[in-house]
Amino acid sequence: MDISLIIGLVILLIAVIVMLVVGGLFVVKQWERTAVLRFGQIIRLAEPGLNFRIPIIESIYPVDMRMQPLRLDKQFTITKDNISVGIDAVVFMKVEDPQKTIVAIEDYKDGVVKYTQTSLRDIIGKYKLNELLENREEVASALEKKVDELSKSWGVDITKAEIQDIALPEDMKRAFAVQAEAEREAQAVQIKAEAELKASEKLKQAAENMKDPNAMQLRILATVSEASKEAANTIIMALPLETLKYARIGDLGALASINSSAARSRAEEKKRKEEATQSEKEKALEGD
Repeated sequence: MDISLIIGLVILLIAVIVMLVVGGLFVVKQWERTAVLRFGQIIRLAEPGLNFRIPIIESIYPVDMRMQPLRLDKQFTITKDNISVGIDAVVFMKVEDPQKTIVAIEDYKDGVVKYTQTSLRDIIGKYKLNELLENREEVASALEKKVDELSKSWGVDITKAEIQDIALPEDMKRAFAVQAEAEREAQAVQIKAEAELKASEKLKQAAENMKDPNAMQLRILATVSEASKEAANTIIMALPLETLKYARIGDLGALASINSSAARSRAEEKKRKEEATQSEKEKALEGD
């Protein structure tokens, strides 16, 4: 056999071996586990790092082991009291057994999403609207528990489920707004009534203290002082006789009464004089 042909065959054989070796090398990332399948059967799980498989005979199937959030599109469902609501939810899941996940279900992410949507509708249908709004954490916990029961058989763990938003119909939003406004008004009325009650108690205490003549005088002086801050003001104070009595200024009231009587007497005297003058004029006219 020709020596050059032998050399060519050796080189070709070496090249094929090198290609097979290079083609059989693969890298597993830190957050992955890779199943190695030989003729369709899982024989081992490759750890992170550089690994080797037999080309053509063995194939690989990587699985992400990180926490994966799955967002559910808005789900429109009916509550127990027949009110349509839109629910936004999110589920956090993690693969625990990659070998079981590969064998048990074709697409574990899609399977978790579909089952979560169905479970969410079933759970929402057990609650009335008010209960749903008040017990969002309870609904999320029930959703997590129900989905996790099935996903365990797939090698998938549901670590957390959350209700992100509950969208209400427009007419229900208006009804809740009216209810909230009425509650705020009722609370405002109650607060105002409590304030008036406290103020009346303080005024009652103040009235008891005002029975002291000295306190009454001080109160009157303080009122006059407050009202006379501007020099252009004319202050006319009408005080009951009882107030003057408590303030020990009854003499002032008597003086005011005397002055008032004298003024009335002067007015009556003037009127009599005018009548007499008019009578004289009339007599003078008659004499003419």
